[in-house]
Amino acid sequence: MSDVIQTLEPIRIFIGSSNKNVIEQKVYAYTLKKHTQHPIDFNIIDGLNGSVTNLATGEVKALPSALTQHIPGATAFTLARWAIPEWCDYQGKAIYCDSDQLSMSDIADLWNFDLEGHIAAAVPVKQAKCYPHYVRHYLKDYYASSDEHYFVSVMLLDCEKASIWSLESLLKLIEAKKFSLTDLMNFSGPFRAHFNVNIKTLPSEWNHLDVVYPDSKIVHFTNLSTQPWRFHHNAISELWDNLFFEAYDQGEVLRSDIVRARDLGRLTARHKAVSALPRGIRSGVNRLWRVPIGAIVLFFRFFKEAIEDVTPKVRSRIKRLIFVQPQPDA
Repeated sequence: MSDVIQTLEPIRIFIGSSNKNVIEQKVYAYTLKKHTQHPIDFNIIDGLNGSVTNLATGEVKALPSALTQHIPGATAFTLARWAIPEWCDYQGKAIYCDSDQLSMSDIADLWNFDLEGHIAAAVPVKQAKCYPHYVRHYLKDYYASSDEHYFVSVMLLDCEKASIWSLESLLKLIEAKKFSLTDLMNFSGPFRAHFNVNIKTLPSEWNHLDVVYPDSKIVHFTNLSTQPWRFHHNAISELWDNLFFEAYDQGEVLRSDIVRARDLGRLTARHKAVSALPRGIRSGVNRLWRVPIGAIVLFFRFFKEAIEDVTPKVRSRIKRLIFVQPQPDA
């Protein structure tokens, strides 16, 4: 079996990360390896400077520093993912993913997905599976638009077909207002029209947002206020916690990673403490610590989101009833 595996084509994957994201990056990488027999060529994009490091060879490729200065406020891997075809010498395919994800199935299925001649494949925003509140408050403009938008947090790229751009040329086109950064980050109509390309629809299970279903292939913890390594109240915290402990036991996450992440405020004290416990009691202690705190937070979030989800007129009236005291008669 090992001889067969060694002859398989390596899956070339780029993960947007940074020194703040090492824990979730390593847990994600562990789940990618857990579910496939294919060799994976891991390339980690540093969100602080836009460089990419190949984990097998240690080779580092950097972006010209002047490029990131063209778009204030953009994280480096927001920009750098568009340099992937260049880094691959415009040859073959590549997968891009954010680090805050879990693989639930064989990533080879995405690698072998038939692009049918398209330049890229990604999940359309309007096909997203996530909490209804997230749709109403973060995706509503996309749903209301007649245009099609895509999530570029998971995408399969044909690097040869992407030779129609370089990162530098994309920035110049944005500066010339041929299309916007938002158009680029969503494969929106103006971007597609400029290059005369279409995007292949990737089934939604390749980018499920903060929810897990039997058909989930990648789960994406996109809500920054509930990410389970930083908070106790994500509804699917136990899924991530169990895989975190597995990755630690397998040596994919190191004790030094955990200590550093905790020092940076990127991991809860619960994860640091429970991971050091004997395996037999971890699960019980973890639940006793997480569930009461998470339940309280979720209780208040439920009512907060319920108020946010009603119409502005009703919401205004509720706020007056709750927060505005009646004035005494003159």
